[in-house]
Amino acid sequence: MEYSRLVYTERPRPGTFGKTLTIDFEIGEITVNSLAGGVKWCRLGPHERSTVEEKLNASRPDEWAEDYIEPATDGVSWDLKLFRGRELVGSSGGRSGFPPREQWDAFRILADFCFAVTRRYGKYTSPQECAGPVRACFG
Repeated sequence: MEYSRLVYTERPRPGTFGKTLTIDFEIGEITVNSLAGGVKWCRLGPHERSTVEEKLNASRPDEWAEDYIEPATDGVSWDLKLFRGRELVGSSGGRSGFPPREQWDAFRILADFCFAVTRRYGKYTSPQECAGPVRACFG
């Protein structure tokens, strides 16, 4: 499964502004847009890009249902969109509901890593190479 771009948005409650993670696999760039942190960019090297792709594949988003809705309406809402070129090839989302635990946990490892990298190494103005030992974040 190869994607050119992933766009993931999470909100603490439906209807609120949360944060959006975009991973552009073609150029290896991570962008995070949040009300609290603004827009930050970070470019990954070939090794890190490969690791991000491996973590995405481990979460198997192509197996996710279109919607995960639970009766509680005060929980996290999220959306995931996957693209090949400009074509939307996969979409999933939820409100207080999530894909199977193993798949969701694998995806959260990927998302949390990307949020942490941009928070620590990201730049505000334009895409930049990450400053610092990003490879160390992968362990």
